[in-house]
Amino acid sequence: MVQFSIDGKTKIYGIIGQPVSHSFSPGMHTQAFQQLGLNAVYLPFPLQENQLPQLFNAFSLTGVQGFNVTVPYKEKIIPYLDQVSKEAQLLGSVNTVMRTAEGWWGTSTDGAGFVRSLQEEKFVIPKAKVLLLGAGGSAKAVALALVEAGIHSLHIMNRTAAKAQLLTDLCRQENPALETSVNPAVIEAYDLLVNCTSIGMEDASCPASDELIQKSRFIIDIIYNPVKTTLLHKAEKFNIAHCNGLGMLLHQGVAAFEIWTKQRAPVEVMKKSLLHSLRLA
Repeated sequence: MVQFSIDGKTKIYGIIGQPVSHSFSPGMHTQAFQQLGLNAVYLPFPLQENQLPQLFNAFSLTGVQGFNVTVPYKEKIIPYLDQVSKEAQLLGSVNTVMRTAEGWWGTSTDGAGFVRSLQEEKFVIPKAKVLLLGAGGSAKAVALALVEAGIHSLHIMNRTAAKAQLLTDLCRQENPALETSVNPAVIEAYDLLVNCTSIGMEDASCPASDELIQKSRFIIDIIYNPVKTTLLHKAEKFNIAHCNGLGMLLHQGVAAFEIWTKQRAPVEVMKKSLLHSLRLA
């Protein structure tokens, strides 16, 4: 790893949101830059909503090359961008922005990060029968990425059925042959169960029944802190293959890094940084 220094040629990247003080991304990306010998740094930029209109003037003046976007600005940032990717248009959400010759361009790497994390677990996505818990922004990114990756059917359980129906309708626009259902009354066997809710993040609650867990072949909880939620503890108890959301966090960051630098990201270095940050959290 090269000696780290900052000078007049240092490229600046970062993350905007509120709050961002506890983000793991600055450490992960800065270590990746160092590993590849890139003269770049990644900084947290806490941002109040009334500062959003001035953001791009400030970033242009200071030479910021790109940045990540987290809550609550993933949707609110879009009107200020010059161009967005197809993924961002579908999601109505952006988490990665890059300065280009044509202006500021935005995309979402959340879905790609989720798919990469599943592939890393050797889960075969094509033809899978999927049960998704939740229908918010993360669920939308996950659902559309799974549809693009070739799943056979998508079933969504959500407190608000109308919101889940909107998401299944959107997914069927992408693949009219996709089998879908909302809040299925009968518990069936699923290849993949994905928790995209926040249930289990703050306490020992679990978003799925024991019967549902036992009928799932693989379970992923996109929560990564705590490392093992009650859902994953139960999956372990019932000997169901499972993983948390750390892989998704890692690989959405890897995708952003490769968009900005046009270089292959040092994945193991970035993973080690995340694991270190989690131990300190």
